[in-house]
Amino acid sequence: MSQWWSAMGPLGWPLALCSLLALALILERLWLFIGLQPLSQAAGRAAVSACRTCEREHCKGRARGWRYGLALLLKHSALPAVQREELLGCWLLEERQRLNRQLRLLQLIGMLAPMLGLLGTVLGMLEMFATIAGQDSPVTPALLADGLWQALYTTVWGLLVAIPALAAGQGFALWAERYLEGLQALLNRCQLALDGLELELTGSPLANQWVLP
Repeated sequence: MSQWWSAMGPLGWPLALCSLLALALILERLWLFIGLQPLSQAAGRAAVSACRTCEREHCKGRARGWRYGLALLLKHSALPAVQREELLGCWLLEERQRLNRQLRLLQLIGMLAPMLGLLGTVLGMLEMFATIAGQDSPVTPALLADGLWQALYTTVWGLLVAIPALAAGQGFALWAERYLEGLQALLNRCQLALDGLELELTGSPLANQWVLP
């Protein structure tokens, strides 16, 4: 391990900091996304039914995730539709910010780590050529291979940090977007149910129609 650490040179500490920070962010975001309330079809039908009959009992207890949005909608069911839309829009914006928090930092680490690795490689090669220039004996292939190995080591570590960070950042962003799309669709259906309308799904997107229940 000490040989690996010394091979990274002065860029070892920045790369180690990036790796620890990326790991902490990935674990924190993973814990948050795993704890999201699932948007199952049965739960969606129950939510729409609760809005149709204005049953606040459906959201008893400490509501989280989409259940909190449903509780918010039922609590203000007496308001006009425009005001309810503004209220849900503000809550959805806060929910989007909560889910996307720290993802930009994770993607920044994913872009910065390979640059640090490349910088370490360039510094290592400069040091290698300076050492070769100061030698009077013939340069052997073993000497070149050893110097190149040490120079390229930081690039490897930079990529090992960058690939998981970028993959996790993009994956969490897609996860958040998909969840928010389902959440918005559910709340739209609940909003319509409060107004006495229902979107009946008959199997084809072109066959969707507004009907009175």
